Formats: sequence, structure tokens, C-alpha cells
Amino acid sequence: MWKAGDKIPTEKELSETFGVSTAVVRQAVSLLVNEGFLVKRQGKGTFVTDTRVRQGPRKLSSFSEEMAAMGLKPSSIVLEKGIKEADEKICKALQVQPKTRVVMVKRLRLANDDPLGIQTFYIPEYVAPDFLQNDLTQSLYKLLETKYGIVIKSAYEKYYATILDKYECKLLKVKWPFAGFIVERIAFDTTGSPVEYTESVIRSDKYSVQVHLRR
Repeated sequence: MWKAGDKIPTEKELSETFGVSTAVVRQAVSLLVNEGFLVKRQGKGTFVTDTRVRQGPRKLSSFSEEMAAMGLKPSSIVLEKGIKEADEKICKALQVQPKTRVVMVKRLRLANDDPLGIQTFYIPEYVAPDFLQNDLTQSLYKLLETKYGIVIKSAYEKYYATILDKYECKLLKVKWPFAGFIVERIAFDTTGSPVEYTESVIRSDKYSVQVHLRR
């Protein structure tokens, strides 16, 4: 399999390899170029593009908003949901008392039906009663705003590298062992109170963060 940046064989070579006419190869290559998977460089050949979702300095937005802004179709599959008592880590993030009941929603996040990451979302139960009765495949930020009047105004994020476990690799359709990174987000409402804590496990080959530095 070719990696991002690799030069693919010529149309004649591909035709011989796959036993099809050069016209068929030319049509397939043209389609992949139009969809952004390949790029033609005059005098050099055709190369595989880097299809990772890139994030640079940006305003606060949900996964659904980010993907839509890049022309990708966001979707979610709910893996697990329920009510649990907040552990020490969640209590610290949400600034709640020990054993506070929190809503937990774990989802597989996809862009154009391609799995990008696994997100586990926590919010105090008292903030959004009956939250689990809603359609949880939609944007949870939009749901919080439209039904509960909670507007996410700011957030703090922390990124660090990890090796995905076998379960995560299976969900994300990659071969174990595979490198990824974890994103922890604490989101705040308009009063500055923390209302959401999310842990995301993301494929490193499909997502990157760019930081602009200036001196």
C-alpha cells in the first residue's frame, strides 16, 4: 500500500499490474485526483496526498462543526451510555463533589464514514436531566444549547501520545499496535463553570494539529 507522499506507478505500469486497459487506469486516477487522494505534479508524476484532518489555530467548535467546515460528513455510533458516579479525575475536571452522578456517552466518531476517533463525554446529570433520552448521534454541543440552554463558550485541551489497545484498533480499523493520541477537553459555559469533560482517542494517521509559532 502506498503512503502519503509516495509516487504511484505510471498508467502503463498500473495497467500491466492489474490487467486492465490504460483508459480504465486513467479514469480511476482522474477520479482519485478529483477526490483529493492523489495529486499530479507536472514533470514529476502522480503522488499520494496526505488525507489527515488538520487542525491549526481555531475557534472552539464541536467535532461535527469541525468536520462540516472541512467539507466532510460527520457521523457517530453510540458505543456505550449510562449514569455513573464521578471518579476523582472527573470530579477534578468538572469541579463537582465525590460521587456526583454524571452522564457518560461513549461514541465512535466518523468523517465520511471513516473512523477517526473514540470519544467519551461526561456531563453532570443535574445540568441536563434526561440527557440519555435524546438522539445521541447528533452534535452534543448543539443538543446542550437547543434543549438545555447551555452554551459552550471556552475550553481547555491537553494532547498526549499513546499506543492504541486492541479494542481501540478494532473500532478504528487499524492494525495493532498502532500509534494515536489522546485529547482531554474541559469545556466551560458562559458563566465560566466547567460543564463537560471529554476524553478522545484519535488515529494519528487521520488527524494532526498544527501550531503556528511566532517570535
